[in-house]
Amino acid sequence: MTYDHITCPENFRSAPISGNETTADQVSPKAGLIWTPLDDTTFRFAYTRSLGGASLDQSYQLEPSQVAGFVQSFRSIIPESIAGDNAGAKFTTYDLSLEQKFRTGTYLAISGEILNSTVNQVDGVFGYYPLSLPYPVPSGQRENLDYQEKSLLFTANQLLGREWSISARYRLTQAVLNDNFPDVPVTPPPVKNPIIPSQQTRGVLQQLSLSAIYNHPCGFFARGEAFWEAQSNKGYKPAEPGDDFWQFNAFVGYRFPRRKAEITLGLLNLTGQNYNLNPLNLYNELPRSRTLDLRLQLNF
Repeated sequence: MTYDHITCPENFRSAPISGNETTADQVSPKAGLIWTPLDDTTFRFAYTRSLGGASLDQSYQLEPSQVAGFVQSFRSIIPESIAGDNAGAKFTTYDLSLEQKFRTGTYLAISGEILNSTVNQVDGVFGYYPLSLPYPVPSGQRENLDYQEKSLLFTANQLLGREWSISARYRLTQAVLNDNFPDVPVTPPPVKNPIIPSQQTRGVLQQLSLSAIYNHPCGFFARGEAFWEAQSNKGYKPAEPGDDFWQFNAFVGYRFPRRKAEITLGLLNLTGQNYNLNPLNLYNELPRSRTLDLRLQLNF
C-alpha cells in the first residue's frame, strides 16, 4: 500500500497557462497472487491503484514495476496522442492469467486485463465578451477524462524437435474514452460545427501475430513473422474509419558460443504496407515502410 500527495500547477501546458496550483492525494492498495496448484499450471492475479505525477515526475519510478508479473508502473494510461500530457492521473489495474505447460512442448496461456484512468484537469482558453470587454481574457476550462481499456490475450507456443518452434498470439482490445467539459453548455441548433461538451469514443482493435523460428546447433538461426491488425471505431464526428492490414518480417542471424555475441539481419514490413490506426487503443508502433534492421548484441 502506498500514499501519494501531489501539488502541481493547475495548467502549465496549454496556453494561456495558469498561476494557480492544484493538489491530489490517494491511498493506493496493491495485491498480487501467484498460485501453482500443479507443477505445470500457474494462476496469476494482480490488483493495483496508483497516482501519476506531473511533468518529469511522470518518468520516475519508486515502486516495483510489476505485481505478480503484471506491469503496474505507467507514465500514463490515457494515450498522450489523444489527451496530451496529464498531471495527477489516477490509475487502477486488474489482471488475471492462466498458464499451462504440456509435456509435448506445448505452452498455452490466456489472460485478461482492465486498465482504468481518470484525470480532472484545466485547459487554457481565452474568454471573449464583446459587449463588456474589447479584448480576450485569459481563463481556463475544466475537463474530466475517464478512460478504460479491456483486453483479452491468447498465446500458444509449440516446440517442434530441438531446432524448430512456432507461436501464435491473438489480442482483442476495447478502449472507451469519456471526455467531458462540465462548464460548457450544449450549443443549440442550427449552429454549424457546434461544440460537443460531452463525448464518448470507442475503439476495438484485433491483433494476431504468427512466428516460426529455426535454431541450428552451430549458432545460425532464422525467424519469420506475420502480423495482422484490424480496428473499428465509434462515436467520432466525423467518423474514424480504422484500418485492416498485414505486415511480414524476416530475420537471419548467428549466435556465438555461450551467447557472448549475436548478429541479426532483418527486413521489416516486407511488402511496405502502411497503416492508419486510431491511437485510442494502446499498441506497439510498427514500421510504416520497408525497413532494414541490423543488430549487434554483446553479453558480458
